Amino acid sequence: MTNIIAHRGFSAIAPENTFASFAPMQQYQLDWFETDVSITADGQLVLLHDDKLDRTTDHTGELTDLTFDDIVDADAGSWFGPDFAQTRLLTINDLVQIVEESHVNLHLELKGITGPNGTQLANELIQKLAPTLNYLNTLVDLYISSFNPVMLMKMHALAPDLKYAVLYDAGQFYPDWQLVADACNASYIHLDVSDATPENIATIHERGFGVNVYTVNDLNVVAELEANGVDGIFTDIADQLVPQKVDAIAI
Repeated sequence: MTNIIAHRGFSAIAPENTFASFAPMQQYQLDWFETDVSITADGQLVLLHDDKLDRTTDHTGELTDLTFDDIVDADAGSWFGPDFAQTRLLTINDLVQIVEESHVNLHLELKGITGPNGTQLANELIQKLAPTLNYLNTLVDLYISSFNPVMLMKMHALAPDLKYAVLYDAGQFYPDWQLVADACNASYIHLDVSDATPENIATIHERGFGVNVYTVNDLNVVAELEANGVDGIFTDIADQLVPQKVDAIAI
């Protein structure tokens, strides 16, 4: 069975990585969701995909150059639609609450930290994230992923009991992929849909790794990937791919 993974929450119907996109998870028979964690200049862990706030908020600038006070009033919803005006950015503590309430398994992506203080902030992110994850419901499954192998190796050194996945950019899934995966102690490979060929999927499985594919919003491609045996699919349209709970339909 292929897992459907809600990419940044239900991001086709609400602004990504916000309470609005995560709240519908309790209404659907959803087993997995994905979100991203980064860090402010003063060491606050925030759920944000991009390096900059420009695309998904009314603020501008690189997150690692800004303090939490600089972004606490950011509107993270109006870009998506007027009904979501004044939606706020979420913190890692908000994520713990969301997982506790939803009981949905989590893929957590560590963002690569940019800027002149990148190494210091990357270390701080890991040092703060690892103990926070101890507050997650122990019945919830968790994978830590990143496009940045260094971030994964740093995280594994501090939290070796967690499970890890390597994200590969489109066109970057080279024949030496397993060297990276083994160095990161990963058990899963996350492929761009353009690299999710039957041959690549079969090779990954033959070598003992699971494979999840991102970001797939075409129903025909979803069906093809399921037929090719992928373990999971990241999608913005999870609301179209998993059924609602019976009690949610009744409401």
